[in-house]
Amino acid sequence: MATTLALPSWPKRCCPRSHRLQWGLLAGLVVVALGSFVASGVHEEFLSLLLATGGGRRAVSAPLLPSAEAFLLVPSAEACAPRAPFLLVLVASAPSHAPRRQAVRNTWGGARWAAGHPVRTFFAVGLPPEPSQQAALEREAAQHGDVVQGRFLDTYGNLTLKTLALLGWAATRCLGAAFVIKADDDIFLNLPALAAHLAELPSPPRPTYLGRIHWQVRPNRDPRSRHHVPASLYPDSVFPPYCSGTAYVLSGDAVPALLGAARHVPLVPVEDVFVGLCARRAGIAPRHVAHMAGSAHFPADPCCYREVLFSVHDVAPSKMTDMWNEAGTHEQSCSSWQRTLGLLRCKALAWLTAL
Repeated sequence: MATTLALPSWPKRCCPRSHRLQWGLLAGLVVVALGSFVASGVHEEFLSLLLATGGGRRAVSAPLLPSAEAFLLVPSAEACAPRAPFLLVLVASAPSHAPRRQAVRNTWGGARWAAGHPVRTFFAVGLPPEPSQQAALEREAAQHGDVVQGRFLDTYGNLTLKTLALLGWAATRCLGAAFVIKADDDIFLNLPALAAHLAELPSPPRPTYLGRIHWQVRPNRDPRSRHHVPASLYPDSVFPPYCSGTAYVLSGDAVPALLGAARHVPLVPVEDVFVGLCARRAGIAPRHVAHMAGSAHFPADPCCYREVLFSVHDVAPSKMTDMWNEAGTHEQSCSSWQRTLGLLRCKALAWLTAL
């Protein structure tokens, strides 16, 4: 008679509720960690480090420097005396933007020291479309001594010329600055935090070009757009990685390298793309800095403006003054939990504001 073997009967077991809660908490922490990783921009900083290891610095031509007649207005020779500052901030402005320039002077641009390092801020403009505006610009320059005016019409299409002019002025009239910062006149710069970050870079430093990197941007082929780049000028399908023109940083030795490369780069009318093309020609890879906001819009939060972020874009003159005064009334802008969340919190606020 055949014998039937009985399989053992295993008791049904279920994970205790406490274990399920632990796994749920762990999964939540993983999601938060991944969100923090993406929001902090660490992955982009890692990619930019890979760019930096992709090639060495190339030999470039002599810097493309402006002649003495290239400027109509320049600060006095004492502007960078007795020595050039650690941070030289060059703000691209327009002749009609006097309220923006004054807001910068009254706030972060009026600083002469940042994190123990000397800093100076100047404004670069072109020729006004209305000749009657020139007299007001000359009075402003005489009063503040911080205006650099090139002999070209101040238009959006000439932003590339403006950048060449301000970098050329830096290379000839303020030689020796450790770092040159180019910023727009609606930018709020956190100079103490930025200066401290730059001072911690490895020494001796390599030529540095850092900011908020744009990746895989395609040229705009629409002739009606002010960002139009015809294929005859730039035939490739994508631009190389480049830093947002709202605010980026160049080390002092990167400035002449870019000006030398400019001799061999097409005069693309999109200014930040042009700088990126010059950097690639010079063999200088951009470095991503997540704390520079690029063109992202952030709410009026003192903690983000004064402690977490290095730059904030699209700040109106009244808002810039209010943010400066409000933050100045508090010894610390961030609470302990706000400081812990840091960049993740600021990006979440920006996302909520955009909804």
